[in-house]
Amino acid sequence: MTPLEDAVPMRWPSGPLEIARRETKEKLASETRQTLGRWHHPAALDILQDSPVDCLVLSWAAGLPQDAVQQQTAAPLIEAARERGLAVVGWVDDTGDPRAAITAAKAAGLSAVAVRNFKGGADIPVITWGNRAGVPWESTAPVLPILDNVWPGVGQAAGGAGASAGPTSLPWQDSNGWYIQLARARTPVSIWLMLDPPGKGAVVPAQSYLLAVCDTESAGARWVISFDDAFRTGLAEQNGESLKTWKRIAAAASFFRKHSDWRAFRPMALVGVISDFAGPNLDVSGEILNLMARRDLLFRVIWKSQAAVQPFAGLKVLLYADDDRPRPELRQKVMSFVEQGGTLIAGPKWGPEGKPVAGDMHPRFDLRAIGKGRLALAKESMADPYQIAGDTQILLSHANDLVKIYNGASTGCTNYTASADGRKALLQVLSYASARQPGKTSVWLRQKYHSARLWRLNAASPTPVDLTPAEDFPGLECHLSGSAESYMALEFEG
Repeated sequence: MTPLEDAVPMRWPSGPLEIARRETKEKLASETRQTLGRWHHPAALDILQDSPVDCLVLSWAAGLPQDAVQQQTAAPLIEAARERGLAVVGWVDDTGDPRAAITAAKAAGLSAVAVRNFKGGADIPVITWGNRAGVPWESTAPVLPILDNVWPGVGQAAGGAGASAGPTSLPWQDSNGWYIQLARARTPVSIWLMLDPPGKGAVVPAQSYLLAVCDTESAGARWVISFDDAFRTGLAEQNGESLKTWKRIAAAASFFRKHSDWRAFRPMALVGVISDFAGPNLDVSGEILNLMARRDLLFRVIWKSQAAVQPFAGLKVLLYADDDRPRPELRQKVMSFVEQGGTLIAGPKWGPEGKPVAGDMHPRFDLRAIGKGRLALAKESMADPYQIAGDTQILLSHANDLVKIYNGASTGCTNYTASADGRKALLQVLSYASARQPGKTSVWLRQKYHSARLWRLNAASPTPVDLTPAEDFPGLECHLSGSAESYMALEFEG
């Protein structure tokens, strides 16, 4: 049986417990209840044949009196899953007695049980979970499930009448990539993202499911695969189009499992964002990361609790996003970074240091020279993430860019990472606007590599890519051709 930290999980829509869970939130149609009943039979597991899914996340007892009957009805499915070598994780919602649920899970032979913010010991592995505002970061379980995530794609305006836009006038893009970077910077535990497709009658195309896989996996986490009711019904009825879509989803998940070594790569970053990412600070600093990702502004998440011992190597800019003053040891380390040539962007409480920069005309920052670097001190509290992300890009300057993509189908969130020794690099590009057809895509890189190859989800092997000296900037460029896809990856060596 695959260890949970390496497993490909799927939210299994099974029977009475799932129906009970769903009915606490909505009134289920009779067709939906019938579909969930079909998935409760052991024969439904046949859908997983030749797929990478090896872990079922099953709604489990909450320790309530009526749970005994529901547990008994789940026994055949659990036994059939174990015979197929599948792990089964019982998912416990907030109600009831978690200790009773854990005891029942052990008796039923589950691989683990997931309980919100559980503390203490147990005779069965317990996975603690939480939403973004209350993640149990100190968990030592093999995986850490996190809720309150977004369904990736280009957001829709109110009423569904086209794509909405933010203050930058760009189509609003939903992605979890920035948050996964935040989580992975905080804990070495494998991250599971819990997110369901849009409900309320929304039509979810195959490309949208593929994007959910790629958005999560390219950033280094696992999506707990989940389907909408229409798709579940289609699969239960062996509908041809539904089965075809499922094979594409499974193939995408298999692709990333085969490239699990990419998870060891670390972000190539120009900006380090320092915050405690807690309470109100998460609202601001988290949205800054989100908007930086939309701008393809390469960043590294630096948790304030860890910042004093983390290297700032490779960074051009540090953004101290919180409103308070840092501890002396962190402040000293940051100022050393500035004196050696870096730029610090901070709020007014940081305090003025250094000498005013001659000719400084910035409307929102006082620029001050310190050693070889500079301090950009906000004139007012940095409470507007849109403005902060934009100003950071300007203060950094595109002259420092590490990578540029021209005429691509991506609307943002380029993921550029490298191996620890720097000999290998990976550029992953996601297209969130699937209807947009690109022409010939070009990629420029500042770093020079000896070779490159292109990976596509639907290809059995990579395609070699020619690297040539760039015409307009120092560095290399390569030119790609092909149809628009949700995902592509360029792997470099040199």
